[in-house]
This record gives sequence, C-alpha cells and structure tokens, in this order.
Amino acid sequence: MKKAVIDIDGVLNNYPQTFIDFINDSFATDFKTLKEIKQTIPYDRYKELKEAYRMSAYKNNASPKEGAKELLEYLHSKRYLIYIITARPLFKYNLLENTILWLRACDLYYDYIYCSQKKDFTIFEKFGHIDLVIDDNCDNVNNIKRINGNDCTYINIINSDNENSFCDTNIVRTKDLSLVKKLI
Repeated sequence: MKKAVIDIDGVLNNYPQTFIDFINDSFATDFKTLKEIKQTIPYDRYKELKEAYRMSAYKNNASPKEGAKELLEYLHSKRYLIYIITARPLFKYNLLENTILWLRACDLYYDYIYCSQKKDFTIFEKFGHIDLVIDDNCDNVNNIKRINGNDCTYINIINSDNENSFCDTNIVRTKDLSLVKKLI
C-alpha cells in the first residue's frame, strides 16, 4: 500500500483564516493575515488567543477546506494509507477527541492520526518511506523530503500566511486541493 501524510491545519481546514476569523469575531478587530496579528499583538497575548481558539467551539465547527473530502476519498480509493500528522497539542484541551469528532463530522476519511512538533522524525520513525506528503508549512515539507528522499510527491498548500515561503525544488505549491489528484 502507498502511504500519504497529510496535515490538518492549512490543508484539510482553512487555517490560518479560521484563527483570524476567531480573533476578529471575538474582539471586533479587522486583521487580514496571521503575520499582521503576530506583528500587532504581544507574543504572550497571541499565545493566550491561540489557547482560547483551541478551546473554543469555533475551531471544532470550522468547515473543511474545499476539496478536502474528495481528496481523502480519492486517496482511499487508490489504496493509500492516510496518516494525519498534526502539530496540534492533541493531549491538551481535549484536542484529540475534538479533532477526531471534527474529522468525523466533516466526513473526512483517514487511517491514523499522530501529533508531533517534529513531523520529519515522526514520519521516518513510524512509517518509513512515504509516497505523498501534503502540508502547508514549507519547512516541514523540506525537512520531510531531506529524510524521505526524492521518490515521493511533495505538495505545499499555499495560504495567506505562507505565500512567500521557500520550498525546495520538486515540491509543488498550490492553493487548490483538487489539483493534487492530477499530480499523483
């Protein structure tokens, strides 16, 4: 079986837009980007807001990104094992249960879910070689590629926070999840 590693925030959901919307709705602000929030709010306050977001129903009621369900169904039909790898602190704030409930409520198929701040090492340690990686963080994709090698499809999902990020060569950057089916 082929193996796919897929991030949640920024890939299956509309992060950072959901977080930006949470802050704007909760505090009557008009931030446009995560970068703007980080440059405006003191770091301690930012961490408090992120914690409030994680504990809120706002995140749990977010819609999946357009094309997320169809992509996961397509991968499943092509016999991929689908590993959700997230940097979310799943063992805090009841996030593991809430994340699983969100995936189920959105009817998003997956085989396993893992949390790790060091996705590259987790992938190497737990799964060995991977055939497909989809993440919105170029650093994660670059690091995974260095360990996993070139015999893989690497996709970086572009959002308002990472448009100017640098990805290594042979990493496809796109905003459109429906394009992924054409690449594999």
